[in-house]
Amino acid sequence: MSSKTANITLPVNLTNPGQFFACCGLLELADRLWPGAEGWFDSEHFYVASEGELNLSELLRTIAQLSVANTMHPSQVARLEELSALSKRSKKDLTSQMESEKKALESQRREEPIFLAGPVPFRIDWFRDEFAGGSRFKTWAGQQSVLDIARSMHAGLAVIGEDNESSLFDSAREIGLPFNFDSDLGGQGSALDIGFSFDPLAGSEATRIAGACRPALEFLCFVGLQRFRPREHAGQNRFIFSAWTSPLPPSIAHAVVSQSIPTAKEVSFEFRLLYRTKYLKSFLPAIPFQGDIDDFN
Repeated sequence: MSSKTANITLPVNLTNPGQFFACCGLLELADRLWPGAEGWFDSEHFYVASEGELNLSELLRTIAQLSVANTMHPSQVARLEELSALSKRSKKDLTSQMESEKKALESQRREEPIFLAGPVPFRIDWFRDEFAGGSRFKTWAGQQSVLDIARSMHAGLAVIGEDNESSLFDSAREIGLPFNFDSDLGGQGSALDIGFSFDPLAGSEATRIAGACRPALEFLCFVGLQRFRPREHAGQNRFIFSAWTSPLPPSIAHAVVSQSIPTAKEVSFEFRLLYRTKYLKSFLPAIPFQGDIDDFN
């Protein structure tokens, strides 16, 4: 245990990769609010310490105040709304050129990087990163909107009351389709399990199906994956992450997570991705890693 006094203490299950990377996301945003914030783990808890007046209540309120948008220009958003309104009135009002423009703008809305605006502005684009491999953790399909999922999970995080802070990652709500980072829930209720896809039903409140999920875990994991990534065993669908046990800022901790900077007291775990289809994935539970990290390339 560190000699530092923690401003925030959260229970964590390190065999749930979603919870681990959600803690990383929480540290990321805490450091942006209170520069110099440091975090660390023990076997059952995650801690954040800062010299400022950092506390979980204020941190959650600040995160809830962020606006979740994407990088589309306001003129593009306005144009998409205009074309969508025309299409709703009568598709005959759209020329073929306008229809192509509308489809292109809809694709941008679904796929553009996410931008969190407010006291801790933050750009999230790891799911488009083919070079460094971030895109392999993209768990949603191409016709699903990352913006809609992020907004739903953020909305769920915003309504978590102070009484639930100690169980931040346990509060489940029926609030929309999740990212499926939560290994306790991500493998349940897929389209293949149920026999049909939820996506076509999402356009109407009368038919929309909202499964229970843990929005704080999903949203903060989405944030955490921007900087914090596991190490991959190439071609084997095996990923390893290390939980650090001494106070570290995110600028150093992320390298420990991926074993780029090994330390003497880290605890490592291995997990896999569940492939429901070619594109739809979820995180599976992790197990303690007992192999040789030099073989994990």
